Amino acid sequence: MTLLELVVVLAALGSLAAAVYPSYRSQMQRARIGEGMNALADSRARMEQYFLNNRSYASGPCGTSETVGAFTVVCSTAPTATAYTITATGSALANGFVFTIDEKGTQRTTGVPSGWGTVPTGGYPCWIRRQGDSC
Repeated sequence: MTLLELVVVLAALGSLAAAVYPSYRSQMQRARIGEGMNALADSRARMEQYFLNNRSYASGPCGTSETVGAFTVVCSTAPTATAYTITATGSALANGFVFTIDEKGTQRTTGVPSGWGTVPTGGYPCWIRRQGDSC
């Protein structure tokens, strides 16, 4: 191979990589979002089990922070006897995503990274899974 052929091949590979990388990054973000949603569902199940055993959410298991994948999951305020809200805050590839769930099962997206849109006051009344989605 000549030097010119090598340069052409490298240029073609660079163009291909530049075209594929945004799609790859988007898929990786969506995978991380799923981790956060699963972590919230698991935390909610633990809180409901705690309530069944104790007839109160106060001092429930979501009071301690846990890291699941790219998300930190914790109660955003101390649980009361009848209410709680669990928040999952993203980092790394999930940076900017913030999802919540409460004792009623109400799912909200309260934060998305730039380029994903603007979150209305109080959040979206669902979990945003894809760029451009709305509730």
